[in-house]
Amino acid sequence: MTRPARFHAIERTSPKGPGQEFIGTCWQCGKTGLTWADAAEECENPAGLTEDESLLMALDKPEDKP
Repeated sequence: MTRPARFHAIERTSPKGPGQEFIGTCWQCGKTGLTWADAAEECENPAGLTEDESLLMALDKPEDKP
């Protein structure tokens, strides 16, 4: 997929656990305070990331590695 990413790609910034609301930041546009519902909203994507590039960023997060 080489088309530009259209929706927010949100990384969680809020604590995890029971009763904790999902709050995050979009790594494509930098908008903060996003909820899970905001992932369905259009993103301006100023970096022009493609859907593939955005997905690879999500899969290659350093904190996920041992």
